[in-house]
Amino acid sequence: MNYFDKTIVIFIFSIVCCVTFAISTISNAQTKDETQYAALDPSGEKPEVQLIPLAPRGSDLNGKVVYIINSMPHGSGMDKFLDEVGKALKKRFPKATVVSMNRGDGYMRDDPNQRKEIAGKANAYVYGGSPTGSLTASAFAYASQLEKAGVPGTVIIYDTLAKVAISTRESIGSLIRYTAIPFPPESMKGKQKSAALDSIISALTVSLTADEKKSGMYKPPAPPRVAITGTLDEIQDFFYNKGLSDGLPIIPPTEEKVAAMLKGTKHNPQEVVAASMAPEKLKVTVEKVAINAVMAGARPEYMPVLLALVEAYNKDARGADSWVRSTNSFSFMQVVNGPIRKELKMNCDTYALGPGNQVNSVLGRALQLFIINLGGGEVGVNMMGVQGNPSCYSFVFGENEEKSPWKAFSVDKGFKSKESTLSLFSGGWSHSGNYYQPEDGLDFLAKDIAAFEYPSAAVALISPQRAAMLNKEGMSKEEVKEYIWENATSTLQEFRSSGYFGGLIKSAISRGGSWPKEYLTDPDDTIVPVYPSGKIEVIVVGGDAAPMMQGWKMSYVTTVSIDKWR
Repeated sequence: MNYFDKTIVIFIFSIVCCVTFAISTISNAQTKDETQYAALDPSGEKPEVQLIPLAPRGSDLNGKVVYIINSMPHGSGMDKFLDEVGKALKKRFPKATVVSMNRGDGYMRDDPNQRKEIAGKANAYVYGGSPTGSLTASAFAYASQLEKAGVPGTVIIYDTLAKVAISTRESIGSLIRYTAIPFPPESMKGKQKSAALDSIISALTVSLTADEKKSGMYKPPAPPRVAITGTLDEIQDFFYNKGLSDGLPIIPPTEEKVAAMLKGTKHNPQEVVAASMAPEKLKVTVEKVAINAVMAGARPEYMPVLLALVEAYNKDARGADSWVRSTNSFSFMQVVNGPIRKELKMNCDTYALGPGNQVNSVLGRALQLFIINLGGGEVGVNMMGVQGNPSCYSFVFGENEEKSPWKAFSVDKGFKSKESTLSLFSGGWSHSGNYYQPEDGLDFLAKDIAAFEYPSAAVALISPQRAAMLNKEGMSKEEVKEYIWENATSTLQEFRSSGYFGGLIKSAISRGGSWPKEYLTDPDDTIVPVYPSGKIEVIVVGGDAAPMMQGWKMSYVTTVSIDKWR
């Protein structure tokens, strides 16, 4: 081998050694990173609970009045079984008086007069639940008030919602007795049905245990300051296995990162942002928001928006509780207005509703982490959407105010044009669009959103090009909203066939709200708007490639100031 050949061999050997060393170094760095991080606990603090002891039981119901209460008169599947409960009580206690009562058509609306009647006349109660997570939780809250008033009783729930029962009893501080049955109840046969009826009667007649008699205040233990100290992999596994994440990787919330996040607001870390966050009524401080913000991948400058988000979510605590617990698979939509959109470089233009923008993505993700950690949400326990909703992952955008011919959505809600705001909507399980041809006008949108389930409200998301077309035709935003409302129609026969009409809608009409009384009396072939007047919203968002529009079933909007949280 000559000198030149030897040189080549040595050179190649050197290259191979260098590459091998580099690969080994990278591999070792990837597989042997044993750096330890102390990750702070992201959980909200459980409130102190006033324990409510159960009312004393008597072994004999003869001569007593038993109220059987149906919580959801339409569609619960409980009606026939409650009739059987009444017959079983009469058979066991022939001299008992059984009174059947529908709680009403207001979903979870409380009626003090109704509760007063039960407390004044009933010696016991049986409360029939429904196949929804929110109404099951409501059943235990309602029952606890009857027990507090001295009326002993029990709740019937569906066995698929047993975890809801356990969770709710703990949060309200009362060991309400319950019997779990399958759905639908008519699937029960022989011994199973007899066992359920025996369980209900025993709940009314068996003496109380020591735990059921407890009263006074109970203070749950506060979560630890540090959730775990470990490597990145250990922290990811811990947070996921403990149900403290949304399933995606998180940024470990260390003391240093949380301290940096808190610099995004002037508010004190221990200031209470929410005293009772749904679904488990947990106390939330500014620092706890910062911890979850770090986990979501936020930057300190996002903090005012995230604090405003917690405020908006808790503006209607009862509503938020229902939306999270419901089997209906709700989601939330966040809309940001004002200068902060540009400060944070939010996407208000092309692909604004899609992934790719850090701010939009993080703000959407943060809400789910807030519900899980700050609100105590847990899938299968108090997050009961039967199918779930993909728009729960991230549904956040800024309104494209610069390309809109109309005033901003926040101005519609009474805020100043230079004020930064966040608007939170709930709903999200129906969607229509896109309407991209110029001839696909508002009529197309109106016709489609008329088919949304129980249409209580809808939001039309209109691209700048479509908004410019409508504006050129001489239509103001208010006229666009009015046009959609007037043309989102059905016949009264179709409208009355809705499962909600016999309950919520009919009740609202009888109280003089939402829809005219003529909806109860006009002929079946009458064409009528299906939305309550004023329940259509319009927001301009997106780019200029085509005159797109889409409709979302979104309602119950809450708009709050972001600037107050700077």
